[in-house]
Amino acid sequence: MIPPGAIWVRFPRFVGDAVMMHQASEGLRAAGFSLVAWGPSATVELFQGTEGYVGAEADPVRKPSLLAAASLLRKHHPAAVLALPKSMRAPAAALVAGVQKRVGCTDGGTGLILSAGAKYKGRDDHAIDRYLDIVRQGFPGLPDAPFKSFRPRPESLDAAASMRRQLGLEERPYLVLAIGSATDSKRLGLGTLVAVARLGSAAGYRSVVLGGSESDMAWARRLKEEVPEVLDLTGRLPWSQSAAWLCAASSVLANDSGLAHLAAACGVRVVSVFGPTIPRHTAPRGPQASILRKEDLGCLECLEYICPVAGHPCMNQVPPGRLWEVLRGR
Repeated sequence: MIPPGAIWVRFPRFVGDAVMMHQASEGLRAAGFSLVAWGPSATVELFQGTEGYVGAEADPVRKPSLLAAASLLRKHHPAAVLALPKSMRAPAAALVAGVQKRVGCTDGGTGLILSAGAKYKGRDDHAIDRYLDIVRQGFPGLPDAPFKSFRPRPESLDAAASMRRQLGLEERPYLVLAIGSATDSKRLGLGTLVAVARLGSAAGYRSVVLGGSESDMAWARRLKEEVPEVLDLTGRLPWSQSAAWLCAASSVLANDSGLAHLAAACGVRVVSVFGPTIPRHTAPRGPQASILRKEDLGCLECLEYICPVAGHPCMNQVPPGRLWEVLRGR
């Protein structure tokens, strides 16, 4: 039962953005506000039942209509809607539903239907800082909240622990290879993944592969052909159980992806390889999060979906030995 008078936080379908929005709203939780996670089912599943959220409401269809969203809000009487995704649908639904406090991104005319907000686009700072500005515009006087590690709901932690027991991973340390990627240009090269997995095996670590898309699963199959001991969990876990596996990992190797942001939010050691994207905008934030790049390339931060350089060096030529050193905390 979702209590009335809560702040409904509208999350997007991209989990990396959702995790950064979760981190940006930590001040609301620290100040004692009750939050409801609202959005696409796969994203909401991650936050459902976690500390700091009194409820969760998943969309019944991929894109609910404006009237359906407004009807939902009328039913639950939220005190405010925090619509951090760069979309007009949630603020418009809040307006139609009579929600007085509508906070969000003011880009593209959305500011006309908000009670408070700030611009997101056209800025050269980190996405979390942009979201923080929006939250603070809507809720002035919030405290500066310290980092707090994200933990999925207990049922997801238990499910992951049970799977590790069945696989004999209770005592053996494991490394997560987070290979998920929205575009192939951001994906870490297969040769690098193979080399790191072999280094891990030689040091007594099992490599666990996480990802979700068909492309991720195909990449994981190729990796397992080269390193048969790899445990391939791509396409098998909801986001909350992926988070549970990340929480217990010794370290995580990732590219710019939702899994990288989730690992950082969980507070584990995560090393992200960046090439075509821009770390100052989207680097994962956490006490043990770091970035590695092949810094001698002039084509870094190109933002291209298809790499025009032969061999895609930014994602294929980062030295595996150096990655392994950082993963081990050296």
